[in-house]
Amino acid sequence: MPAQLRPAVSRLAAIVGECRTDAALVADFLRHADQGAFAELVRRHGPMVLGVCRRFLGHTPDAADAFQATFLVLVRRARRVDWRESLGPWLYGVALRTARKARAARSRRRATEAQVSPMTPEPATRPAEPDDLAAVLDEELAAVPEIYRTPLVLCELQGASRADAARELGLPEGTLSSRLARGRRILRDRLARRGVAPAVALATVPAELTAATARHAAAVLSLATGTVPAAVLSLTEGVVKAMVVKWKLAAVVVAACLGMSGFEAWEGLPVPTATAAAGPQEPPKTPPGKPSPADPGPGPDDAPAVQNLRFHSDEPPAPKAIATIFGDQEITRDSFADHLIRRYGKKELELFVNKQIVARAFGKKGWTISADDVQRTLDEDCKAMGVTREQFAKDVLPRYNKTLDEWTEDVITPRLMLTQLGKTRLAPPTEAELRQAFAAKYGEKVQCQVITWTKDQGDEARKVYEKVKGDVEAFKQHAMRHSDPTLARSAGLIAPTPLSPMPGGEEWEGHAAVAKLKKGEVTPLVATKDGYMVARCVAEIPADATKKFEDEKPSLFRELTEAKLNRDIPKLFNDLKREASPKYHLTLPEPVVRPNPVPGK
Repeated sequence: MPAQLRPAVSRLAAIVGECRTDAALVADFLRHADQGAFAELVRRHGPMVLGVCRRFLGHTPDAADAFQATFLVLVRRARRVDWRESLGPWLYGVALRTARKARAARSRRRATEAQVSPMTPEPATRPAEPDDLAAVLDEELAAVPEIYRTPLVLCELQGASRADAARELGLPEGTLSSRLARGRRILRDRLARRGVAPAVALATVPAELTAATARHAAAVLSLATGTVPAAVLSLTEGVVKAMVVKWKLAAVVVAACLGMSGFEAWEGLPVPTATAAAGPQEPPKTPPGKPSPADPGPGPDDAPAVQNLRFHSDEPPAPKAIATIFGDQEITRDSFADHLIRRYGKKELELFVNKQIVARAFGKKGWTISADDVQRTLDEDCKAMGVTREQFAKDVLPRYNKTLDEWTEDVITPRLMLTQLGKTRLAPPTEAELRQAFAAKYGEKVQCQVITWTKDQGDEARKVYEKVKGDVEAFKQHAMRHSDPTLARSAGLIAPTPLSPMPGGEEWEGHAAVAKLKKGEVTPLVATKDGYMVARCVAEIPADATKKFEDEKPSLFRELTEAKLNRDIPKLFNDLKREASPKYHLTLPEPVVRPNPVPGK
């Protein structure tokens, strides 16, 4: 290309980038690993994200790490969320969560360092520390109701015009202006109570930080994370794990309550949950909403005390007639019930009985769950996903053919019950398990390049293996021809494999062979449940010396406890169902396709 045309082409590319919505940029990045598309996202939202990180962490390397981790969380979650035109409000929530996590990690690190006398003198100049008063802005903004916070993020932190913000939110401009004004008043009042002026300045993102973030995003997308700084990668993984763990538990509960054999059908459930509190937690002895002294709860044979949730027909008898037509002809409750049973009985009966089994076991403990407990859990889940209830109901629930009320009754309530029941029989992680988990997470790893084949490609696998086992270039060429586009783009590079597997986890079939490799070595041809695989070690990754077992023990305790719950809840439900031994007496006739009016008098 002639040199004189390059500036014009660059300007044209910038204009095209600005015309694409955030959702389109994310899609281009996922399809083509387009670093330019991702860099445009960083340019658009970077000042807001960096402002959050610096208000919590100051002008320090920790702020830069949190900035990059925020955008890498976007990469990790990109395929599981249906994005609107603007990512701003979602990224703001992730930046806030990431900055808090980074600040907590730094506090723990400094507490450890303070116990050791310094070996070198303090530097003459230290990085600027965070302004705690400035960080109050984000704390208070996070407490503003979502309906008012989103316009504030778009207009005040990102500088969007009212017209653009209204179009993004699908609101009339007058409604957007009203919500914005109301949000400003709420935020100003909250800040005034803490003696802080509501002022914020957007940060300028260094060009090298933008470029590094886009480069590392492409590496995470292709699973070639060896070039991503360990601190950034660790922070990213911590935030992502906190976002998804409760949703995975919800998926397990739904699968159990529907009588499904596994949880694969719910694996695609989008994102995730609030960060667990710091420190090891013993299973609580009483759940939320325990009985008051005046109401000691149900006895062993009573119905479970589930307040405000209609698991049982314990309401006052309803009138027999539910409607009247032609002035005097009654449509009875029984005829309507027959109609509903005939139409929905096959689909709903087992689910209803399964919920009764769970509720009975929970109620026999003398425990209760209130409607407030359920609604609070729903709000926590939505907050962790970075969506409002309205967005959750509109964008997520249609995939599962459920309304918001059905979701709270069929998913959240059984999940709360089964989680509490599971904790009572859960053995806490042992010291040996915690140390094995520490080794798996922070110990030595190997970075490998793999080639895979399906079951029907056995002959080809054996033929190719003979060619590539001693030829590095041949191995690379075959790895780049993967049928999986992600593996093809990364030339078969996969995430680093720990030498020690995570305790209790489902071990990868090739783990034993891969963990033995030294740099340059190749595994034998490994048979897997899906076909065949061969791996070549391209790097040996040393253990993370910055991590100490005692510092990480509380978070490892929580992670292993959650993992044990995920594994135990289906077993718990199966045990309850075996004990209940349900017998079905309801006949379910085929739906009537001819007119079937209520007989007249």
